Amino acid sequence: MKEQDNNFSRLSMGVENYLLSIFRLKEEGNIVTISSLALHLKTLPIGEGIGTSLPSVGGMVRRLVREGFVTIDEQKKEVNFTKSGYTNAETIVKRHRLAERLVVDMFDVELYRAHTEAHLLEHAISSYLETKILSKLGNPSTSPYGYPIPGSNYVLNKKAVRISQLKSNTRIKIDRIPADDMSLLKYLVDNRLIPGNSVVVVDNNKSTGTISLSSSGIESVLSVDVAELVWGIPE
Repeated sequence: MKEQDNNFSRLSMGVENYLLSIFRLKEEGNIVTISSLALHLKTLPIGEGIGTSLPSVGGMVRRLVREGFVTIDEQKKEVNFTKSGYTNAETIVKRHRLAERLVVDMFDVELYRAHTEAHLLEHAISSYLETKILSKLGNPSTSPYGYPIPGSNYVLNKKAVRISQLKSNTRIKIDRIPADDMSLLKYLVDNRLIPGNSVVVVDNNKSTGTISLSSSGIESVLSVDVAELVWGIPE
């Protein structure tokens, strides 16, 4: 009798993408509502074929409720995982981040493209292949963007703070960066704002809402909104 990956065979691509998106929003400390989820789903590659209108997202969330993956706090309009939903979301996130590592470490895919390519691969990774990838890559603990791979026991550094919170003339080491927006990611990569690199916060200008940075002699500017998504560890 052939082994069957029950989780892999049960979930549709649409359900996987929703659970992944809910996980990512919560990971960043956001309250997940149908509106915030719809906005996040717009960052997925077009090839994923996800409807992002509020009626479409609302309908899918109600399906997730029926299937026991999430609950909705009717008063706060907040979407939360059930135990089953969280467990399945962790599996999807793990496979997505392993796919990111795979295309970067084994195939030299540019960092700004890896997240999109991983979306195409994650749905095809079974538990058997997941084990093989882990072994081949030496059991990595983080994605190329600095986020933990579920099951690796990696714990985020408690000293990491959002760049937007740092004072001028502060030196940091980039801990993690957002991967959902390819154009933003390319800007971060081009300006050496990637995990492990040392960066100086040259000026945190509250009046203009911009933050000037310097990394390896390259000067760059982030808006406060973007700087909220980049984490660093003061050196």
